[in-house]
Amino acid sequence: MSKNAVDAALEVAYRRRQPLMLIPSRRQVEAENQGGGYVEGWDTAAFAGYVRKRDPEGLILLCRDHGGPYQNPREKQQRYGLSEAMKSAAQSYEEDIRQGFDLLHVDTSVDLDGVATLEAAIDRAVELYARAVEFARSVKAKPQFEIGFEDQGSDTNDPAEFEAQVGAALEQLRAAGLPDPTFIVAQTATKVLETENVGALTVAPFAVSSTIRELAAITRKNGIALKAHNCDYLSRQQLAHLSGAGVDALNVAPEFGVVESRAFAALLRELGLNIQLERFLTLAYESRSWQKWMHTDTRAGDTDRAMIAGHYVFATDAFRDLKEAARARAQQRGIDLDGRLRGAVASAIEHYALALADDHSSSPVLAASL
Repeated sequence: MSKNAVDAALEVAYRRRQPLMLIPSRRQVEAENQGGGYVEGWDTAAFAGYVRKRDPEGLILLCRDHGGPYQNPREKQQRYGLSEAMKSAAQSYEEDIRQGFDLLHVDTSVDLDGVATLEAAIDRAVELYARAVEFARSVKAKPQFEIGFEDQGSDTNDPAEFEAQVGAALEQLRAAGLPDPTFIVAQTATKVLETENVGALTVAPFAVSSTIRELAAITRKNGIALKAHNCDYLSRQQLAHLSGAGVDALNVAPEFGVVESRAFAALLRELGLNIQLERFLTLAYESRSWQKWMHTDTRAGDTDRAMIAGHYVFATDAFRDLKEAARARAQQRGIDLDGRLRGAVASAIEHYALALADDHSSSPVLAASL
């Protein structure tokens, strides 16, 4: 969500000697010719350059999260046809590959006006996968791949249906002479709304764990690892259920943006900058970026919504002005503003790193969104 989030991930990776993934979506970080992203004004090259310069030992894996057609907002806003959206997604992957990304998530679940059918999602995934592999071979790169075909839900996959999906996808990939993916995304009963996880894992962890073991057995039978998405706001015990059931890697995304937004708001209060606090809350609320995260029967107030949306405005000129005013006051009091924010995010990341380290039966990897 910010440079502080990237720096926090680097800090945790090196302090714990533990590899972490950074997983920007196309909305967050994008190729320059695709319009860039909302994080720090970074395009793909600038983001990769920033991380690589600060990661001499390669503990951070650069990973594309939710690549694919209609994952860049302008593809929907400008009503791209399917062939145009596929071309746009392929070009985005090409820039990822040029910049040395380690893992590409091929997510073809989105359609122009809704959700793609499973059959269409698999066909599109194979096509994009083939384009990416061909381009990677032309520049002597070897990225790994992650595939998934469904929008995130609050329950698990049905194991029999999941096995059929995996079989159909792998059959097409192998028939096209393409390498197997490293990860397959399954529905693991993890789903984020507002600032909580509402997936079935939080209410029936033992039943969910049993099903996840079946899903993990399916992927492992094919020599592929299992990835879980939407794992924000889980307790250490809930995370232990995931890793103990065979989840090999998990994604955490909006939580870290909310953590930084809350830390910034708290610092503004501490510094007595009430006008700047009100302006931040208004800026975040009026972005409307909180809308997709809300419960249908939400009771969240305007401040709650602003905290959910805060990280979406970090790269705006208006926010930068607020932050500079806060920085000047903080310096007068001997406070390192970005150090305070970075520390808050690092603590949130470490919660997951520590929970995963508690499970000695496997070595799951944390994927931290920008």
